[in-house]
Amino acid sequence: MSMSGIEVDPEIPTLFNEMKLRSTHKWATFKIENKKKVIKDVTGDPKKTESFEDDKECFMELKGKLTNEPRYILYDFGFTNKEGRKINKMAFIFWCPDDSKIGDKMIYASTKDTIKKSFSGIGLEFQANDAGDFDYDTFSAEVEKKA
Repeated sequence: MSMSGIEVDPEIPTLFNEMKLRSTHKWATFKIENKKKVIKDVTGDPKKTESFEDDKECFMELKGKLTNEPRYILYDFGFTNKEGRKINKMAFIFWCPDDSKIGDKMIYASTKDTIKKSFSGIGLEFQANDAGDFDYDTFSAEVEKKA
């Protein structure tokens, strides 16, 4: 349980492992329900991407679903870099828009470390506070460095 008293749905670590091992979803978003529990919100179709363009298209689909409410996000980056090396890396993204309610921002921020513990082995983390921050080119460049 987090410092905020919010617990993580036991389904979430299972979903993460399925995404990591079996590519069951390209991405997943998670929300806090009734200020009590982190639950699965929306998931993307299972799609293995190999090209930068296909991966960016999936990322833009995810970006289009975001609102002004905070979310925790898992995104499974998959592309081939300019040198021909295949990059496959899961990343945790904390979406906390500047125009969210202050109370929501505080609850999500204080629960972030708790949900991250459900994603054992996740090595990449990003935070975005507006649509400009939620940028595929910036994130994928960082993913490539760490892959």
